[in-house]
Amino acid sequence: MLDLRQYNSLGDALRAALETWPNEICLIEADRERENLRLTYRQFKQTALPLARAMQDAGLASGTRTAILMTNQSKWLISAYAIFFGGGILVPLDYKLTAAEQIRLLQHSKAEFLVVEYHLWRAITQAEDFGQIQVRIVLVTETPKDAELAGAKRWEEFVSKQEPVFVPRERKDPACIVYSSGTGGRPKGCVLTHENYLEQCRAVAPVFPFWPGARYLSIIPTNHAIDFMGGFVMPFTGGGTVVHLRTLRPEYIREAFTRYNITYMAVVPLILKNLQHGLRERFAGLPPLKRRLLNTLIATNAVLTRRRPNLKISRILLKDVHRAFGQKTDFEDDSVSGFHFQMSADSEGYGMLVTRPASLRKPDSRCVRALKLGRYDIPSKACCGTWQKRTARPMVGQTNGDISQVRARPGRRVCHRQPVHTIPTALEAD
Repeated sequence: MLDLRQYNSLGDALRAALETWPNEICLIEADRERENLRLTYRQFKQTALPLARAMQDAGLASGTRTAILMTNQSKWLISAYAIFFGGGILVPLDYKLTAAEQIRLLQHSKAEFLVVEYHLWRAITQAEDFGQIQVRIVLVTETPKDAELAGAKRWEEFVSKQEPVFVPRERKDPACIVYSSGTGGRPKGCVLTHENYLEQCRAVAPVFPFWPGARYLSIIPTNHAIDFMGGFVMPFTGGGTVVHLRTLRPEYIREAFTRYNITYMAVVPLILKNLQHGLRERFAGLPPLKRRLLNTLIATNAVLTRRRPNLKISRILLKDVHRAFGQKTDFEDDSVSGFHFQMSADSEGYGMLVTRPASLRKPDSRCVRALKLGRYDIPSKACCGTWQKRTARPMVGQTNGDISQVRARPGRRVCHRQPVHTIPTALEAD
């Protein structure tokens, strides 16, 4: 793991990672049974730098806002690195929004560049408000040969043979403008600095460390705070591997555990329910005696891990379940302990970056059950106090067309009972 105290920006840290582990695998992209791509850190660098130079030649400079509107895939991370390398500010947008909503956020963020998948760009060009877009350069990925791009350029062809110039940024400079899914009414984007992300990574990495060979299964959208940190910054600064799946069908997610020896993953409740449903179907097909034995082991594990998850006990009692998800995947109760990471990453997401990044100690089982994989209805201060602590630096502001500086109220508790998207109410404009 890199010592992130030595770096001033995400671009600086990621550049060091590419030099530190050139021969390690950093990216794997798979679609159903087919593996589309596998890149080492050296190959990632060789792919990203020509794009970075072409973007610089087109006007990308320090502080240029550049949006990414894509599903999880290798080009998302390659484009993000090219943006950070050139000193730009990343604006990750949600591909699940409607074209009209995406156009409004592009306008609101004042993005000058846009990297977008073809099917999303096609929907945008057909929207009623398409003429309002003021983005100067649009790069479209995976474009059919004869497709009409409405003035956009093909991502795959947008390269330069000259070396790009690394643009240094300071820790307090904006790194990203993040629009949360809870944003409503007047558009608001959280302006997060390079320091926010570097400190966040330092806080979480001791609990969920990455190393060459550790693998993160990326299925939550990378524009989300969870996957941006857990599926990009943390694996790369630790020499790990990110595995992108281009499908969310449960059978392919389950297969990926054993196929790629997944170490960590983050999920949302719907995906968890689908995985659980698939497991229960397999359990139901067991002979009656084996099914009763398995139910007994599950009940025993629940009793022994009621107060605190115990990975060793769960691995012994639920050995076959653990094997079905791959030998390297951690388990808690009858689920993957990567769900703890989902809990911590949710806590590390918009809300915690809005106030202060937090780090996760060994979670108390009351917190695990209270959070219910993403809910924030924590029952007591004593409970949340067992797993959360503050680290440095609140977010620097919100953007409403222009950045307005904000400050966190002194002594504000980070962890409380309200939904995460209400946390910005703890901030006051200067």
